[in-house]
Amino acid sequence: MTLEQYTANHRYVLDAVAKATGITDPVAFVPSGLYYPLLQNAIRGPLLPLDGVLTRDWIGVSRKYWPGMQFGIRQYSIEGITFARCVAPFGASGSYDFFVVAKGDYLKLFRQAIKSHRTKEPEGEAPVLLSEQLETLKQNTLGFLDRKNLQRIKELGGRAKRGILLTGPPGNGKTSACRWLWRECLRLGYEYRLVTPDTYRSARGSNDPVEAVKELFSVGRRGVIFFDDMDIALRDRNTVGETEDQAVFLSALDGIEVNEGIAYVFTTNCSMSLIDPAFKRPGRIDVVLHLEPPDAPLRRELVGRWHADVQSGVDTEHVVSQTAGFSFAEIEEVKNLLILLFLNDGKWDWDRAMDQFRENRQELAARKSRSVGFGTAATATANGSGH
Repeated sequence: MTLEQYTANHRYVLDAVAKATGITDPVAFVPSGLYYPLLQNAIRGPLLPLDGVLTRDWIGVSRKYWPGMQFGIRQYSIEGITFARCVAPFGASGSYDFFVVAKGDYLKLFRQAIKSHRTKEPEGEAPVLLSEQLETLKQNTLGFLDRKNLQRIKELGGRAKRGILLTGPPGNGKTSACRWLWRECLRLGYEYRLVTPDTYRSARGSNDPVEAVKELFSVGRRGVIFFDDMDIALRDRNTVGETEDQAVFLSALDGIEVNEGIAYVFTTNCSMSLIDPAFKRPGRIDVVLHLEPPDAPLRRELVGRWHADVQSGVDTEHVVSQTAGFSFAEIEEVKNLLILLFLNDGKWDWDRAMDQFRENRQELAARKSRSVGFGTAATATANGSGH
């Protein structure tokens, strides 16, 4: 596509957005770092077709910030100002993703975005982790991405990317740590992306797998990329034999050109001995946090975050002593059983919930299921949610 064709198409798309939304004298803009603060306080309006075409997107993550379509227009309003986002991908021939507002409202909208950015939400409740682990996680992600820190790092010749690996048995805080980081990225206006094994396999199976995997490692501005359970690409080549997956993965990780700053957060349930040494070298992974089952102080802190009614119905020290060696997820599952039993008979009985949990564990190991709470009305196999 020539420049003339691209700009002509851009003008056509801009005019189509103005016609669909009623925005007069339209101005196109990209909010960049003000994207999340702007939409945080904006009211979502209707989805509108672009030149008669609307392709909806059922993505379930952060509906407030995602426009809900892959081709079309999403209308918004804030303080009486109407604006819209247009998404119009055209494959190899180019794509358009920008916001539109009336020329007379442009500066007003910009000031609203700045105001929203300066009145951010307070920091969310951090995950239950050892204080030194939580501080290390913050310093190497959110703190690392602070604009002043990145500027100084670049001035001194440092790398503008950071790699953190979260390891440990399932259920001990990896998921909750990533969920907290995701919320903080929204609050601070950082970009974020989640890459799952399915996402990775899809990229590897594309027509241009090298470029597709490389794209998984990229963000347009400061941000965090979460790689969940990326064992498929990280296994030790001496153990499983070298695979093309590993070569592509490491090549993509090394080949990214960082415009602003990026932090990679990888999670795995693998033993460190099974992780490829080539992946663990500095420049790829800089920090490893091993999350073990919580000790007594952490278990006590977890109980202290439960609903006041639940806390009043149990003896905290009894809960702490009864759950030695349990993962966070296992403790939360006992709490869930406690609540179900309370709703069933109106009594808070921790010991009974523990008995139910042990019985469910035994039956799960035998691939059976049993009734859990509410008499015979609810049947489930207790499997412990991730934490």
